[in-house]
Amino acid sequence: MEPALLLNATYEPLLVVDWKKAITLVILGKAEVLAAQDNSVRSATDEFLLPSVLRLFSRVRVPRRAVQFSRGNVYRRDGHRCQYCGVDQHETTLTFDHVLPRSRGGQTTWENIVTSCEPCNRRKGDLTPLEAEMPLLSKPKEPKWWPFSTSQWDGHHPERWKPYLWI
Repeated sequence: MEPALLLNATYEPLLVVDWKKAITLVILGKAEVLAAQDNSVRSATDEFLLPSVLRLFSRVRVPRRAVQFSRGNVYRRDGHRCQYCGVDQHETTLTFDHVLPRSRGGQTTWENIVTSCEPCNRRKGDLTPLEAEMPLLSKPKEPKWWPFSTSQWDGHHPERWKPYLWI
């Protein structure tokens, strides 16, 4: 059974909930189902299609939190690809690279860390991208908030969610 995407009343993605929470919100009349899964669950008297996307009836004000700095979130920000050569990589073959090397005072921050493949990281060494003649594909910056940055969600979204996500 897949989790469900929970949308605010304004169709803004809020978070991913498990199927039990999704059914509970629908039964309590707090949310409507916009897309259902192929699976269902039964109670003693009823059968319910499992929600895939649901929308709250009343708007919930959610404070925007900063995206937590983590290896996975940096990989996600950079699209799982080397920021020097542009080759898509699996997380096991990607490394962090300090744009301004730590030996020169570079900090481990959103603005100074990029993902790099091992060959490019070795080639760049203790140089800046300008000195190594290895321009970055994009300037590193702190990402804006995204709904699943603090959860264990792996980033692969069911097809039913795509019309409701800003990706």
